[in-house]
Amino acid sequence: MSLSIKRLAGETLVYGASTMVGRLLNWLLMPFYIRVILPEEYGVIVNIYGLISVLLVLFTYGLETGFFRFARDGEEASVYSSSLKMLAYSSSLLFLLSLLFSRSFSLFFYEGNHQSAIILTGIIVASDSFLALPFARLRLQSASLRFGLIKLSGIGLNISLNLFFLLLLPYLFSKGLLLSLFDFYNQISGVFWILLSNALSSVFQLLFFLKDLVFLRGPVQWPLIKNMLRYSWPVLLVGLSGMLTQNVDKIWMPKLIKDNGFIELAVYGANFKIGVLMSLFTQSFRFAFEPYFFKNREKGKNAYALVMEYFVFFGLLIFMGVILFQDVVNVLLTPEYLRGNIVIPLILMALFFYGIYFNLSLWYKLSDKTIYGAYFGVFGMVITIALNFILVPRIGFMGAAIALTAGYGTMMLISYYFGQKFYPIAYPIGRIFLHFLVAGVLVLAGSLLSIKLFYLELVFKSFLIISFLFYIWYIHFKYLSPNAHD
Repeated sequence: MSLSIKRLAGETLVYGASTMVGRLLNWLLMPFYIRVILPEEYGVIVNIYGLISVLLVLFTYGLETGFFRFARDGEEASVYSSSLKMLAYSSSLLFLLSLLFSRSFSLFFYEGNHQSAIILTGIIVASDSFLALPFARLRLQSASLRFGLIKLSGIGLNISLNLFFLLLLPYLFSKGLLLSLFDFYNQISGVFWILLSNALSSVFQLLFFLKDLVFLRGPVQWPLIKNMLRYSWPVLLVGLSGMLTQNVDKIWMPKLIKDNGFIELAVYGANFKIGVLMSLFTQSFRFAFEPYFFKNREKGKNAYALVMEYFVFFGLLIFMGVILFQDVVNVLLTPEYLRGNIVIPLILMALFFYGIYFNLSLWYKLSDKTIYGAYFGVFGMVITIALNFILVPRIGFMGAAIALTAGYGTMMLISYYFGQKFYPIAYPIGRIFLHFLVAGVLVLAGSLLSIKLFYLELVFKSFLIISFLFYIWYIHFKYLSPNAHD
């Protein structure tokens, strides 16, 4: 493995450690939630967090990537200052809108319930969208340790508050303590306490960047902002279409399934969370991948092809691990949620396709043809939304999983096709297909061979994973090491 690839792997490991630990801790909130709140309440949580994901992309409007692009020209301070002011304005506007339209939104989606939770949602999105740029600056400065510590502290506070509101307070009430608060507590749904915990943790993270408020002084450099937005708006469309593709099912499923829509969404959302392991990998890789290649464009196309192949290796390893050890993973779920297991293979593969798509998207970012990313993202989004509206009313949440896989798969394929026209990279397509085939055969073997003894079955499936690791080792030494050049 070349020195440049090792450096990228090292940064991925640092960002990935904080991202994966943080996401894993948040992931573990799912089995906690489904045990302490009603399924219909968990369905509302899945719905609101789907909306939050979309709003976060919308209200950062691609400035993260724009910041990386323009800060490299030696104007980091002025680029950061103007960008931070823009995010401060838009975040304040968002909070105001959440106050003004909370009633209307609650009537449309929740039959007039959860109005205060909608205001908390506005606080979460406003805080997190503003924080996106300070965190991006830490990435540009390679301050990965501070990045991770701040992220983990916010997540730790969020989890602690969840445990306090949803576990400790009910326990104290059961012991006859704090009974003066009991009636007030019981009048409020679990949805409110979950979002209050998140809102407080988001505001808490702002405290780490108080010194950055000095950048809010003075006027916005509008010519610079216009240039940044001209560069970033296609990236915004890419991100927005990607988030809509991934979350339109969570936002609209309660409307598309007339009977028990939020309960069905709860089952789907809990099993979707299993697939977040793939998203963990792709997100942590992205944190290092984007700034690294903007600063090291001279490394050449061979490095990009090599990175792609390693990405496929480890993505397939995650896919195999989750599918082969599904019975172990299912201890996180309660019996009423197990019927959603059928969507997990599709969700994992869909998110894997999106990770490959992100790797492929390098060509239009490096060649300043970001408009193509917008085209691809919108096309995939249209496919996903259309299939959701067609399939979900007919076959329920399975239709949402099919739609997501089709949308991300299409984006991946068309990005590869056009990338080979405008910025050709010699990806080893034949070997990549072979990697998929080997992983598929091993997963099929683990699924078809029935072993009655549970521990013996675990040993056999572990052997299959080790076999794939040996395969990766073989390919690395036979094909990759000699071709990795700095």
